[in-house]
Parts: sequence; C-alpha cells; structure tokens
Amino acid sequence: MDAMPFRVPAATARTQVLLSGSGSLDAQLRDEIEAMLRHAFSTGLDVPPPLMEAVEKIDLCDALPMQDRSDGVSLPALADLHGQLVKVVAPAMPGTLHLLRTDLAHAGFLHAMLGPLANIRRLMIGALVCMVIFILMSLSPTVNHEAMAKDIYSMHGLTLLTMLCFLLSAAGLGSTFHALFMAQSYVSNATYDPRYDASYWIRIGLGLMAGLLLAVLLPVGSGPSAPTMAKPVMALLGGFSAGLVHRILERLVETAESLFQGSSSRKD
Repeated sequence: MDAMPFRVPAATARTQVLLSGSGSLDAQLRDEIEAMLRHAFSTGLDVPPPLMEAVEKIDLCDALPMQDRSDGVSLPALADLHGQLVKVVAPAMPGTLHLLRTDLAHAGFLHAMLGPLANIRRLMIGALVCMVIFILMSLSPTVNHEAMAKDIYSMHGLTLLTMLCFLLSAAGLGSTFHALFMAQSYVSNATYDPRYDASYWIRIGLGLMAGLLLAVLLPVGSGPSAPTMAKPVMALLGGFSAGLVHRILERLVETAESLFQGSSSRKD
C-alpha cells in the first residue's frame, strides 16, 4: 500500500505564515515593541529590568542566522513582552506609537506644516478649504445685513446660492474645528486609532447638514431688526455639534407624536 502523503494541518500552516515574511504577526509585535521602548525612553517612563533583559534576548535572537532562530524567542514570549510594555506606556496604544514613528520617518513639508498622520493632514486641508471659502464668500457684496435678514424664500438666484455657500462654509469651519480638536487630543496621548478615520469625515458631513438646517430652518428673526450674525453663528454651532440638531429634531418628533397620540385618545 502506498504511503499517504503528509499534510500540514491548517492551523500549523497558518502559524507558519504568521511567523514568516514581512507583514507577519511576529514582525508586527517586534515593530510595536520597538516603538513602545522608544516612546518609554524618550518620555522618561520607568522600564523594569526584567523587560530590558527580555528585549536584550530578542536582540540577540535577531542577530542569529535565520536557520538558528527556531529555538529562540517564541511568539508567546513576544506577546507576553508586548503585553507588559503596553502597561508601561499606557494610555498610549502600541499601534499608534508605531504609526507615528513610521509616519515621522517619511516626514516632509506637509508633515511639518500640517501635523502627523495622513488623515490629520487631510482634516487640516479640509479646514483650510472651508476657511478660504468662508473668506471669499464674505467678500461678496451679496452677503450683507439685508440678505442676512431674509429667509430662503425671499431670495433667489445667485444671491441665494451665495448665502447658502456662506452658511455651508461657516458650518464647515465648525465641523472641521470639532474634528481636529478631537483628533489632536488622541494624537497627543498616542491613542489615535486609524480604524476610525472615516468617522471624522462622517461627523464633518453631519455637521455641514446640521449647520445648514439650523441656520436656514430655525426661526431666528427677520426684518431690519434681525441680528446680523445670528445665521452664521447658528451654522457654526450646528457644524460644531451635529448632535444638537439631532436632539432638536428628536424633540420635535416626540412633540408631534404626543399631539397625535393625545388626539387619538380623546377620540376613543
């Protein structure tokens, strides 16, 4: 009888893939360990001597030829060292420290001017675009006290378009300000998670809609005595806190539901 061909179990094969090649789990742990150590040393954190001995063992194993590393540092040992260093550098996240370090290695003009991480730079550019549009719209002669005192049904054509763009730019300033303010706190604490990059842009989109709704649909007065800065301020507030508009709409819906429920109960 012919011998059955030997097959590597699926779990073993996956483990070999994780432990070999660039982008492997082994390489990720080593990179994050190095990033955490650099952060700990640069910020004066106390690294216990046993951890330094474990790091020295890893360095010695890295100096060995590839065929002699099989009996060196195992993946569980790397994971244990990684977990202990996480407690040392907390609340900083190891992935964020590694991301900041690799981004710093490719530092250029945009990095120096707009800050670290690609998404932060995109947010900065978005804020600058909103600021430029706000300034350009403010220079338009159609943006004046008379136009601010009118509602959207009293204007038409280019005047209405200019006013809406002006209010949208004000909402954009508020929303990008809020996004950058939140992001900078995470970056400064090294707790920024790139998995949530899209959430910042979702908040900006919600802020644009909320600011426009708050400035256009909320009755803030009209006529010559109407406050000139009311609509831009409402757009700015709506952009900064989209949750405010969400709570207002929820309250309106609850009020309408209570009215209909009260009328139906009286009929019964």
